[in-house]
Amino acid sequence: MPRRLFKSLSRQRQRWKERWFMQPFRVLLEHPVYWTLNRRNVTRAFALGLFIAFVPLPIHFLLAAALALVLRLNIPAAVAGTLLTNPFTMVPLFLTSYWVGTQLLGVPPRPVAFEMSWEWLRTGFIPIWKPFLLGCTVMGLICACAGYILLGGLWHITLVMKYHERKNSGQAKESENEAK
Repeated sequence: MPRRLFKSLSRQRQRWKERWFMQPFRVLLEHPVYWTLNRRNVTRAFALGLFIAFVPLPIHFLLAAALALVLRLNIPAAVAGTLLTNPFTMVPLFLTSYWVGTQLLGVPPRPVAFEMSWEWLRTGFIPIWKPFLLGCTVMGLICACAGYILLGGLWHITLVMKYHERKNSGQAKESENEAK
């Protein structure tokens, strides 16, 4: 199942190369290593994407693509991992990251009233930046490790099940041939 999911993303190589955030890397995208579908490459790329999802900047796709190019990982899997953070999950994930950071630093959590303004960045973000960034880093590492283990395990289980299906169907054909 995981391979089938990422295979559909990798088949769209030409569409990926034409996306606006991939234009600076268009020449590099010809190398097949960025599109291969082996378990190690895809699970590492997905874990990278999950880690990048906790970067509190709005450049997840670009950062995932650039780091996948540098680390020679599957680009669609890295970009897919960043989709953990979206407009619906961003606030709970970042508030949880802030709470984790306050617990690790041993500081009391402050009430956060977020505004999209320069004034809030100057006055509201300064007291919470240390626990927030620490929490984002820790949560990113935890999610990346969990995603790597879960996707790798799911991929392995899928392969084992397919192997046993082939083995059992081969034995069933042999017993049919012997019965005739």
